[in-house]
Amino acid sequence: MLKSFEVENFRGFQSRLKLDMKAGRYDFNPEVESHGLVKNAIVYGPNGIGKSALGLALFDIILHLTDKRPFEPRQLLPYRNLNRSSDDVCFKYVFVIDGDEIAYEYRKSDPISLLWERLEVNGERLLECDYAKPQTPFVKRGLVDNLNTRLTDGKLSFIKYIYRNTPTNTVPAVTKLVSFCENMLWYRCLSDGNEFAGHEAMPSLLVDMLRRNGRLQDFTEFLGQFGLNYKLGFEQVNNQNVLYAYFKDGQKALFDTVASTGTKALYLFYCWGVSAFSNTSLLFIDEFDAFLHYEASGALVKTLNRQTHFQTILTTHNTSLLSNELSRPDCSFVMSRQKDMAGEAIKIANLANLTEREIRKVHNLEKMYRAGAFA
Repeated sequence: MLKSFEVENFRGFQSRLKLDMKAGRYDFNPEVESHGLVKNAIVYGPNGIGKSALGLALFDIILHLTDKRPFEPRQLLPYRNLNRSSDDVCFKYVFVIDGDEIAYEYRKSDPISLLWERLEVNGERLLECDYAKPQTPFVKRGLVDNLNTRLTDGKLSFIKYIYRNTPTNTVPAVTKLVSFCENMLWYRCLSDGNEFAGHEAMPSLLVDMLRRNGRLQDFTEFLGQFGLNYKLGFEQVNNQNVLYAYFKDGQKALFDTVASTGTKALYLFYCWGVSAFSNTSLLFIDEFDAFLHYEASGALVKTLNRQTHFQTILTTHNTSLLSNELSRPDCSFVMSRQKDMAGEAIKIANLANLTEREIRKVHNLEKMYRAGAFA
């Protein structure tokens, strides 16, 4: 699980921003935490604060450690903060995986060019490489004695190089780290299409994801929970699977043509659920409920809370989710602008750390938030 994440000089994050996923002490909704860490986080904040940029930054790690689908280049422009365009972009992750605390830190000049990286496990440095001097990386003695560790530049991560060129678990921390990253999934639903990064190497059609998993009847029942009653079926058109909706008197239409934008968002969530959630490590859904009724949003949050084997981070503007029935103060995060020595800085903190008041289950978090209790 992700324990903490830090980023600096990436897009709108001129100063260092830190996301701390340490759980608080609450005796309700235990399903939203795991082993002392937040398992299900929801991030709030005004337009333009950087909620989407947070997801892009958090998933930067997949660009150089995995061969999974990357972000589109346009999504990462500008990469550096324009007020510090000559400085490095800095990232630091701390994971807890199978009892080990794995800290991975690196600097880049652009999305594919590493300048420096370091890996520590339980406070002990294992690997470090300065790509200004790639011929002399630090490797803990005895770790990879028979491997040529002379790299030529920062286009290939030293961590990924070891992972790809040594037997599995030669360096357990490297295997754990890269395996976790390979199963990270970021996606969002837009009115003009869907986007995703991580987890898969190539995109699949939603209809193929649904058919491949044999879940058409279950999907129909899933939609029915939201009052969406369809009779659905697959047909072959030009050797491709097509999902149809059937109506009275033999009438039919392509499901995509009759489904609302909100229904399509539910369709996307369901398809990722049946095809990826079983082996996902970290799920980030940007503006996950932009097209959903607040009751549907709450239902999806409950669905994700019931998942036990992966972490989720959702971004939203829907303050009705600020509820102790769905989440907790330590799992609800707010992004805001503050002043620091460099000027204006963007910060993120959970509600529990934004007030000196003791928050109990009976408190109305949405009302408190709207009243400025967490300023």
